[in-house]
Amino acid sequence: MRPRVRRSLLGLAVGALVALLLVLVRGTDPAQSLELRTLDWRFRALHDPARADTDVVIVDVDNLSLDVLRPAFGRYPWPRDAWVKVVRYLATGGARVIAFDFTFPDPDLQNPAGDSAFAAEERAAGNVVQTVTFQSLADTVEARRQAAFREDTAALRRLRDFGLAARGLREPAGWQTAVIPYRGLLDGARAVGDINFTPDPVDGTARRSPLLWPFRGRAYPTLGLAAAMVADSARFTGAGGAGGAGGAAWSEDALRLGALTIPLDHGTLLLNWRGPYNDPRRPRHPQTYRVFPVAQIVHSYDQLASGAAPEVPIETFRGKVVFVGTTGAGLFDARANPFGPNDPGVLIHATLADNLLRGDFLRRAPVAANLGATVAAALLAGVAASFIASVWWSVAAGLGLAAAYLALAAGLFGGAGVWLDAAAPTLAILLTFTGGMAANYFTEGRHKRQIREMFSKYVAPEYVAQLADDPSKITLGGRRAELSILFSDIRGFTSISEKMEPHEVIEFLNEYLSEMAAIVKHMGGTLDKFIGDAVMAFWGEPVHHPDHADRAADCALAMQATTAKLAERWVAEGKPDIHIGVGINTAEVVVGNIGSVVHKLDYTVIGDGVNLASRLESANKEFKTGIIISEFTLAKLGDRFEVRALGDVKVKGKEKPVAIFELLGRRAAPTPAPGAALAGAAS
Repeated sequence: MRPRVRRSLLGLAVGALVALLLVLVRGTDPAQSLELRTLDWRFRALHDPARADTDVVIVDVDNLSLDVLRPAFGRYPWPRDAWVKVVRYLATGGARVIAFDFTFPDPDLQNPAGDSAFAAEERAAGNVVQTVTFQSLADTVEARRQAAFREDTAALRRLRDFGLAARGLREPAGWQTAVIPYRGLLDGARAVGDINFTPDPVDGTARRSPLLWPFRGRAYPTLGLAAAMVADSARFTGAGGAGGAGGAAWSEDALRLGALTIPLDHGTLLLNWRGPYNDPRRPRHPQTYRVFPVAQIVHSYDQLASGAAPEVPIETFRGKVVFVGTTGAGLFDARANPFGPNDPGVLIHATLADNLLRGDFLRRAPVAANLGATVAAALLAGVAASFIASVWWSVAAGLGLAAAYLALAAGLFGGAGVWLDAAAPTLAILLTFTGGMAANYFTEGRHKRQIREMFSKYVAPEYVAQLADDPSKITLGGRRAELSILFSDIRGFTSISEKMEPHEVIEFLNEYLSEMAAIVKHMGGTLDKFIGDAVMAFWGEPVHHPDHADRAADCALAMQATTAKLAERWVAEGKPDIHIGVGINTAEVVVGNIGSVVHKLDYTVIGDGVNLASRLESANKEFKTGIIISEFTLAKLGDRFEVRALGDVKVKGKEKPVAIFELLGRRAAPTPAPGAALAGAAS
C-alpha cells in the first residue's frame, strides 16, 4: 500500500474514532455546557443593539425612582394611585401595550379606592397585560385541599377566559396553582402573561422560553407572547389576540398561531438576544431597549396635569410596547443571560416580544446537520493531518481549520440566524489533529525515524529527508538495480602506517576518511563502508539518480583533488605523502539490508559488478593510474569526460574481457564556432 494511501486511511480512522466519541457524549451536560458557551460567545461577539425593535421600551422601577417617589408614595410597594398615573400617561400617549412584569395578587385593604381606580384605568386603557405565575406542587390530597381553600374559584374561572386551547401541549406532572392579579384587576386586563423563569437546566442561563404554559386544560402565553398578541392581533389571527378565545397547535418543533408559525427547539423558543440590559462599552447608548425610570413617568404626568411641559413628552410612547419592570435593590431576581449573570427578568420578556414582532427567529440546525458537521470536520481533519509531516505545520493547520469552521458557524449565526453546533466540530478538528500527530508519531513517525537512523550514516541529510518523506523509494528487503560502485584506497598505506605512532595513524585516517565521506554524500552517493583506509560507495540507491555514473566519476575526481591538497599540507607538516587509487564500475547488482537481524545489518551491495569495481581500484597499481573505470561506466558517461584506454582485463565469471579506461577529467562544454554563431544569429 502506498504511503500516502496508508496515511490517509490512518487519518480517516483517527477522525472516525474522534467523531464517534463526540457523537456519543453529545447529550451529556459537559458537552452541552461547552456548546452553550459557544452560543453565548456568538451572542456577545455578533449582537447588534441596532437590530432591537425601537418600539419596545421599558419603564423601570429603579433605585432612583424608589428614592425620588418615597415622599409621595412611601416605601415600596406603592399604593395603586401611583400605577394609575403610569397607566394613564402611557395610554394617553398612545402606547400599544402596557405589560407589567410583576403581579398585584392582593387587593390593598387600606386603600380600596386605589384598587378600584387602578382597575378602572386599566379597563379604560384597554391594552394592559397583567401577569400570572404558576407553581408546581406534589399532587397529594392535602395539597389539593389547601389549594382549594386558598384559591378564588371565580377568579380562576375568569383566568380561563385568557387561556388558549392548545393542541398537543401537555401539562407537567404534579399539581399546579396559580398566582394571579386580584379580581378587579384581572377583570380589567386585556390579557395575562406567564412570567415563570425557565432557564437552561445545564447552567441556569436564560437562552430560551416556552411560549405557552399549560394549566388545568388551558394554555397561557408567556408575557412576551401576550404583549405581542395584543400589539399585533391581526398577525395572530385565530389565536385570540384580544381575549385569547382562539386556539393554537403546539409541537416540539413549532407553535402555530393562526397563520403564523413560530419555530421551536424542544418545545421552546430560542431567544434571539439583541444585547444586555446595559452595555458599559456603549457610553452614549448603553441600553439595548430604551429605559425610562418610572419616576420620570409619574413626574411627567404631574407636570402635564399642572399645565407644564412634561419631562418625557407624552408622544414618546405612541405605538410603543411598554414593559414595566423592576431593577431596584431587593425588587427583582437577577437573571443570567449570554451577556452576564445579573440582568433583570424584564429583558427576557422584552427580547421575546421583539423576536415575535420582528419575526427574525433564531433556529437551531437540525440534529442531522450538527452530527454531519462533527463527522465531516473530524474526517476532513484526519485526511489533512495525514498529509502534514511537520508538527508545527500540523498545529497551525489544525488551528486554522478550527478557526475556519468557527467563522462558518458565526457567519450562519449572524447572517441567517442559524445555530449550528460549534463546540463538537471544533473539538473534532483539534482532537483529530492531535490524535493524527500522535498516530503519525507512533507509526509513520517511527518508520521515518528508523529510516533516518538507518541512512543518516550512508547518505547526505537532504537525501535522508527525501527518503523519510517517501519511504516507498526504499526496498530494504533486496532488489536488483543498475548502480555505479566506487572503491578507493590509499596506495601503500600499510608501509606508511608502520612509520607512525598508533594515535597518529588514527588521527591521519579520521581526517582523510571524513573528507572522503563528505565528498561522497555531497555527490549524492551512498557511503557503504570503510575498509581500513579504503572507501566503498555507490550511486542509484536508495536515492534514485539517473546520472549515477556521472556522479560517481565526479566524486572520484573530487576525491583525487582533495587528497592532493591534504597530501600537500601533510608533507609540509612532516607527514608522509599519499596517493589514492579509485575504481568505478556500473552494473546490475543486488542492493539491500544484508547481515544478521539479531546482531548487525548493513545496507550494501553484492555481485560480480561490485567485485569488478574493487578489482579496478587495485589495477591502478599495475597501470600506474589514479582512477580506472569500466567500459560499462564509460557507456553511461558518454563523451562528457576525458578518458584514456588502458586495454582489457579478464573478469571472473565472464568469457569476454572488459575494456577499462583511465578517467582524466571532465570535458569543458564545447563552444560554437564563430561561423555557426553568425549563422544562428542570421537565421
